[in-house]
Amino acid sequence: MTGPVLVTGAGGFIGRATIARLKEMGVQVRAGLHRLPDGRSPAEGTVRCDLDDPRSLDAALAGASSVVHAGGRSAVAMPDQLRALLAAADRAGVDRIVHLSSIAVYGPEEGRIGEPDAPPATAAPDDPYCTAKRACETMLRTWVAARPGRRVAILRPGIVYGRGSDLWVERPAAALRAGVLGPLGPRGQGVAALIHVSDVAEAIRCALAALNGPGKGLIAANLVGPDTPTWNAYFAMLAGPKPARPLSPGRLALLRALALPAKALARLRVPVPRALRLVPASGELRLFARAAQYDTARARTELGFRPAIRLSDGLGEALGPIPAASAGSGASLPRNGTDRTVSGHE
Repeated sequence: MTGPVLVTGAGGFIGRATIARLKEMGVQVRAGLHRLPDGRSPAEGTVRCDLDDPRSLDAALAGASSVVHAGGRSAVAMPDQLRALLAAADRAGVDRIVHLSSIAVYGPEEGRIGEPDAPPATAAPDDPYCTAKRACETMLRTWVAARPGRRVAILRPGIVYGRGSDLWVERPAAALRAGVLGPLGPRGQGVAALIHVSDVAEAIRCALAALNGPGKGLIAANLVGPDTPTWNAYFAMLAGPKPARPLSPGRLALLRALALPAKALARLRVPVPRALRLVPASGELRLFARAAQYDTARARTELGFRPAIRLSDGLGEALGPIPAASAGSGASLPRNGTDRTVSGHE
């Protein structure tokens, strides 16, 4: 690498961990944020990188050696944002990209799932996130094939958890405390394909190294951690010493009937009980029941990556008190609603 690595979505959950890991390993990084913090100078190496503004992308990519694309505004916007990023990369002469996709590209597939360059086109009509991630992967395969020398690593992480994970730690823990989530019986016996955010950051570092070595133009790899319990077991771990109340089908149906209008009102900024906003949505319930095991051989053989963080250690870190040394360390990269990896699974 002769220039910095641009990380889009650097203020998001995965983006922050990636920046920290790359810096720790001595990699020169450029943190791309949708908007810079108001009222103070941005941290050194931080740039505006608005995926909806081609001019900001040109400035963010100037002199960069490669890109880690970990940002996104919404599932609907993802393909257009990636298209703009690829066009800007072409203008800047950047031909190395690590793209954060998701196991969501496999849709409703169950059983043993491999790591094809192109995921199966199994219908997923109720999953716009799956549709968007598939469209992005298709775009990247076309981009790589269009010009010799281009290289892309498509990483498909599973359920990315860790301290600061709203989607898979803080939110379900709050739902368990509120009594709107708990053991689901057979509907919770699907596989929770968990991976700690620090392991994802290390996989990204490995992917950058792989793209700068010999190899083919496209690498696609699943990322799943060493422990994949059932969702029921994961909820029990989140609940801690006080077991959560099991959710019978009847109680779950009642909660969902109450939650639908409550969530609609919440989108209109009408105050509603938080507990009803935490009731699992249809897509989450399908995920909790899905029995899928994901192969991870390509991450080992093509990236040289092996996940290291066991679930007990990762959850202990995520749920424990904030270490004194890191209590104020979030000032360099702001956390905000636009600089994050938008995900149904991450």
